Amino acid sequence: MGYYQLFILVSLLILTVIVILLSRILKKNIKPMHGMSIIMFYSMNFGLTIGTLFGGLFQGNLFLSTVVSILSGSIIGLICGSVFGILAALEGIMSGLMGGMMGAMLGEMVSLEQIIPLVRIFLLLSILTIFLFAIFSKRNNLKDTSNKFWVMKPLVIAALITFYFIGGVSYAEKQVNIISEKSHDHNSDKQSSKQQGSKLITIETKNMMYFPSNFDLQLNESVTIILKNQDNIEHDFEVKIPTSNKDQKTSHTHGENENVIHLHAGPKKEQTISFTPTESGLYEFVCTIPGHKESGMIGWISVV
Repeated sequence: MGYYQLFILVSLLILTVIVILLSRILKKNIKPMHGMSIIMFYSMNFGLTIGTLFGGLFQGNLFLSTVVSILSGSIIGLICGSVFGILAALEGIMSGLMGGMMGAMLGEMVSLEQIIPLVRIFLLLSILTIFLFAIFSKRNNLKDTSNKFWVMKPLVIAALITFYFIGGVSYAEKQVNIISEKSHDHNSDKQSSKQQGSKLITIETKNMMYFPSNFDLQLNESVTIILKNQDNIEHDFEVKIPTSNKDQKTSHTHGENENVIHLHAGPKKEQTISFTPTESGLYEFVCTIPGHKESGMIGWISVV
């Protein structure tokens, strides 16, 4: 869990405390039905925010992100709703559960670049819960509306929210971009060092297909293959080909048979292996995950 995720989680916890305090202070001035609406609104948006966040954090493990999200949303909905009674608590539990489940599915389906603006939108909606207290709260003294301080309250809150998004959220999002750029530069340096004196082949897996699915290699020439998995499920690359050496510094390689090259890449991950083909011929490579070969994950290597 990085800086961005921690920042969003802390922001949600602080916002939850504010919602609970406002609920306790203004409970007598808010009708039960209005209180239920406020809790439903906040619990749903809290669940969507944290669900999308965890869906991206645990991308590839939808079960884990869903369980964590629905538990978080339900617990927060229960705590906030209990201030207004049992019905509001039930409303909060179910709204938080539904929001967490939908958010986790959304975070699983989109990329990290798309998750950030979605979290920003849901977080803003969660913060807008504060204004619902002002809208639904009944004032005993209507003369207060002529007071300049009463007019300034929403302006001050709006200014604080604007400062929060421009300062805090934007800074947290920049940290994600900086980390991504450093990771990209690090991977580029590693690939460049491997490319020196070795042919570099990048194979992407997308929509149950290899890209490219056919390529040529030179006999007795070192080659580095990068398996880049673009799907949200795991994929393999396996080919039976005579080789003189093989780079074992990969996760999930088969070293028992010197003629088998095997790579395994998790969702949105990549793995690398180097070897030198020693015999000419046409060699088939496949994905060994059950059902993937039958779905079309087949390709050919021509060694000349």
